[in-house]
Amino acid sequence: MFDIIIRSALDIVGQTERLVEAMRRLLQSDGLDEVEVYELDYEIERLGDVVFNVDEAVRSLARTVECWPQTALAHGIRRTLH
Repeated sequence: MFDIIIRSALDIVGQTERLVEAMRRLLQSDGLDEVEVYELDYEIERLGDVVFNVDEAVRSLARTVECWPQTALAHGIRRTLH
């Protein structure tokens, strides 16, 4: 279950990063007025920050999940978690 969540979240991060790059290319074109450019640039920065935080959280979750079997054995946990 966690592997599905992790893969899906990393896919979302990748798609969002591609969207941010596409938006940056749009900003470089001359089709927007100054207000639209400012607003889009602001949203790109906010979205980039969120994507970075999500990426870090998902990778941290992946590392945690990888350590669970060792933790369970070290603490004598013998039952299956549901």
